[in-house]
Amino acid sequence: MAFFVAMFLSIAFPVAIIFYARLVRPLKLCRRHRIALGIVVFAVVLLAGASTPIASLIARDTELAQKLHFGVWGGWPYYLMTFVWALVTCLFVRGVLVYGSRICMALAKCVRKDKVATPLDSDDIDEGRRLFLERAKQAATIGVAVVCVPPVVYDARGRRVIRHVEIDFDDLPEALDGLRIAHLSDIHVGNTMYRENIADIVKETNELDPDIIAITGDLADGYPEVIGSWIDPMREFRAKYGTYFVTGNHDHMWNARGWVHKVESLGIVHLDNEHRIIDVDGTPLAIAGAIDARGERRGRWQSDPEKALSGIGTNVFKLMLVHQPASVDRSLAAGADLVLVGHTHGGQFWPLSYLIDVLHHYARGLYRVGFGKQKAVYVSCGTGYWGPPIRIGVPPEIIDIRLVRRRRSD
Repeated sequence: MAFFVAMFLSIAFPVAIIFYARLVRPLKLCRRHRIALGIVVFAVVLLAGASTPIASLIARDTELAQKLHFGVWGGWPYYLMTFVWALVTCLFVRGVLVYGSRICMALAKCVRKDKVATPLDSDDIDEGRRLFLERAKQAATIGVAVVCVPPVVYDARGRRVIRHVEIDFDDLPEALDGLRIAHLSDIHVGNTMYRENIADIVKETNELDPDIIAITGDLADGYPEVIGSWIDPMREFRAKYGTYFVTGNHDHMWNARGWVHKVESLGIVHLDNEHRIIDVDGTPLAIAGAIDARGERRGRWQSDPEKALSGIGTNVFKLMLVHQPASVDRSLAAGADLVLVGHTHGGQFWPLSYLIDVLHHYARGLYRVGFGKQKAVYVSCGTGYWGPPIRIGVPPEIIDIRLVRRRRSD
């Protein structure tokens, strides 16, 4: 967590300086007002960028501290962080438009070989009017950022997108043809994901009438002793062959053992480097799962996909649940036919949504791998979100996977 505090601070200070330079200095206020407004800007950015990780670091020490964190501090810094992100984006777009127009005017001047008058360099605008336009520009920028926040938050916290995915296999047993798996991941209950959000997820999942529900980690961001009851609606999950869960890196930050006990009390099967064999109309299906790849950093947890998949017959279809893409290749090498993954969030929002493919070999969506593309990997973009309630171009999702027996042409 100390790493996250340092990371947020390293981002917050440059952002605060940019806000001051782009929003405060052009207003040409008196020194006293400029200093006061600068302090406000720095306070807002630092509260948004560093208050939550610092509060989380403090809350980790005692249950009482975390009760204060969730009960008093709550999730408002995350909403403030959303506004700061929107304002940064608006300033970026404004800069592109302003400097783009200047470049166009300069090119036009070169082509025409005479002066092209613009409002930016015209002497006809007096200083008073220029100052008024500058202040109006800053107000408009802030106003647009404020207007952007509600739809961004709604996209993150509203109804999840249902992605219907068919994955075909040559050697899929006939009894498994049409088997439906609801894949959930990265719910991150806590801060701004509450009990009612979990109830909505359960309702939307049950509406799919899945045969299996698979949860691939990062269920929580808080101690189970404090917010464990928030996932009680998961008791209502309905799947013919059960609900299965593996831990993610965030679960290991917040007493993973306690969360495992909690999900098991709700009738959910935790896969601890192990597998279960279920009977589907007389055909065996192996559902395996491994501890998160970073679990060893938090006590006696060791990820072992090979152990999870050991002892399964070669003719048995193997469904593997892992949290991070880092565990995929080991799982495939150990014999998994279909690997379900989370962790990446698909980048969650701009600009990370463009960088995620560089950061992870398996970033989002469906991948066909192996000889003849016989194996498959599906990476969920997340059913919830982490940090500020922002989802831009990468909506929260529930994956409705249907296994299909590949039809060979005669």
